[in-house]
Amino acid sequence: MTKDKLYLLPVYIGSLKYYEKLLPYLNEKYDVRFLIVRPDDERRRGMLAYCEAHGLNSEILDAWLSSGRIRVPFISAIIKRIAHQRACRALFDSALKAKLVAVKATAGFKVLFREANRRGIETIVLQSALTPPPNFYRPDALHARPDLFHTVYYRVLSVVFFIADVLANGFKYPFISSHPTRVGVIGPEGVEIFQTRFGFNPSTITVVGNAEFQRVAELREKVLKDNEYKESLLKKYGLKQNKKRILIMSVWFEHHGAVRPAHLYSREETDRQIAHYCRIIKIIRSVCSEKEYEILFKLHPSEKNIYESYASMGVLFFGDDSISEELLVLSDLYIADPCTSANYMVIASGIPAIFDNTEGLPALNKCSIFYPMIRITTNCNEFTEKVKAFKNNELELGYDTSAVNKHSIDQIVEFIGR
Repeated sequence: MTKDKLYLLPVYIGSLKYYEKLLPYLNEKYDVRFLIVRPDDERRRGMLAYCEAHGLNSEILDAWLSSGRIRVPFISAIIKRIAHQRACRALFDSALKAKLVAVKATAGFKVLFREANRRGIETIVLQSALTPPPNFYRPDALHARPDLFHTVYYRVLSVVFFIADVLANGFKYPFISSHPTRVGVIGPEGVEIFQTRFGFNPSTITVVGNAEFQRVAELREKVLKDNEYKESLLKKYGLKQNKKRILIMSVWFEHHGAVRPAHLYSREETDRQIAHYCRIIKIIRSVCSEKEYEILFKLHPSEKNIYESYASMGVLFFGDDSISEELLVLSDLYIADPCTSANYMVIASGIPAIFDNTEGLPALNKCSIFYPMIRITTNCNEFTEKVKAFKNNELELGYDTSAVNKHSIDQIVEFIGR
């Protein structure tokens, strides 16, 4: 019997790898494909390379998304929109029975969702990472004014799109919803955030948890009970059996977890980023010697390794070819920025954590509304004392585990299959 198609829509390799965790639970029922909807850029190439290397089925939806550099205001946008509509229709002509699952409601998915909703194809948004309220990190959020030129341009463009849609598709077309029919969020705070940020009807939103909860809990239990399995993971990553391990999850601290392509950062920003983690690692090494402790430095999925100078302090680097949750369950201490989505992993692991805001950025101290962090470390002295407590086996977990759903994958798969 032919299986229904299930299109998973990642936005970069991080969300693709999140979806990958669900595949063993979805492949039996669905013909699962990664549908990559973005122009030919570094992120798209990274996702395609990963899919090819790991034998994952993928398709590209790119009609005029990678069009030339010459752009005529309004005209180029309309041509691109019409071409994208036609490509979406061709996709659904070849997949009459299908579902779409996207990690977020990006502007690039609106045409795709509208075309799917037009045909009665189910559209789902499944939150995979931290999604804060609008302007959450901006200290001037209440007083910020949008750029006037772009505000006027995009408002006029929306009117032009409306007219073009009516002329090309009939009067009813612009009123077909581009919102998903169902939304799965990680925690109860997501209901209000997705309502205010994206305009979703709260009656369509369900709390389903994060796949990392179940995945990490199961991996941790296996590592603790199965020594042979643990040794195979240590060998996989070139780690020493007789050393303790400290895992650092890298993010761009000044940009609150968001990592852009390397060429978009100034030399000054890059230098501050390198100095930030250098200071953290020096504090760790002042307490935990290289002879007894390995430091594992996990790069963000969008990040290039600009940290080679840390190698002299015995730091081991891990990129997209590594699996974050495997590194986590092998570790004895977890260190990360308070806003990174990697924090969804640690709260299911039972591994002590230090949530690092030693730069003292006010916005990062607000992130406890997303994760059950008991305390965020806000200065280097406090950080040093926590590392010492870890060495003396006196460091508390640093987070509350009472609300973690260790059957989250089962719940997510059930939600998708309704």
